[in-house]
Amino acid sequence: MQKVFEERVNKINPEILKGLKEKTEFSFRINRHKADLEAIDELKKEGFFPKQVKWSKYVYTLPIVERKKITKSSAYTQNKIYIQNLSSIIAALSLNVNENDWVLDLAAAPGGKSLIFSETARKVSSVEPDKKRFFRMKRNFKEHGAKNIQTYNKDGRFVYKATGEMFDKVFLDAPCSSEAHIDGEVTWWNLKRVKRFSKLQKELIISAYESLKSGGKMIYATCTFSPEENEENIDFLLKKYPNAEILKVDLPIDNIQEGITKWEDKEYSVEVKKSVRILPKGAYSGFFFCKIRKN
Repeated sequence: MQKVFEERVNKINPEILKGLKEKTEFSFRINRHKADLEAIDELKKEGFFPKQVKWSKYVYTLPIVERKKITKSSAYTQNKIYIQNLSSIIAALSLNVNENDWVLDLAAAPGGKSLIFSETARKVSSVEPDKKRFFRMKRNFKEHGAKNIQTYNKDGRFVYKATGEMFDKVFLDAPCSSEAHIDGEVTWWNLKRVKRFSKLQKELIISAYESLKSGGKMIYATCTFSPEENEENIDFLLKKYPNAEILKVDLPIDNIQEGITKWEDKEYSVEVKKSVRILPKGAYSGFFFCKIRKN
């Protein structure tokens, strides 16, 4: 499977394998429910010197060797900061949530993106089917001071049947084959896993889209590279819903690649090029996301 995985990833972009093996930094953001920029001053007093990213004054990086040490800091133990990957943060911010929005986070655990949305949104509904992950997520929200999040231990595939077109914004970080987390020997990955997740993701993306108000916007995301779990599902959505429109996202980073329109024996809509694949680099993990408007 190692050879198959590497061949597939190299066909997408040869830089991916290199990036998977070179994790030099990690990232965190200020939890604005409990703190502001003074959290950085506290960290500096304890010997940390975080580097601010250019696209947010609330998001920072540190060398990976300090990842364990920072969990002992007062800013971390008091939940003033939240360790989260840059790719996840920038994707969540790309939904452009405002103070009037009711946001659905459809596969929400552990809850990092819901917490980002809750700093701005009127209300957030966070759905997680796995019971253990669900209760950990609830505790996460409480510890970080988010009071405008509703939580539901439900199967995301069927949420739309209960809600109808209820939400202004929807974020679906779909369960996936997690190829972006492979940084050594390939042990648990195989093509059957990719195809199994691709089927589940199609059910979830339907639920996400059906839950969205007319005129609303959603993001479909995964932490995997396979086009079967990414571009194929966007193409599927476009074919199923003629009123779905892919929106171009301009990211202020250079480790990105536009969506792929051809993969093996399949061809996808040219609109899929507007989706974004974030290549692993520094504190950025591999990630894919696409922004969609319901017209």
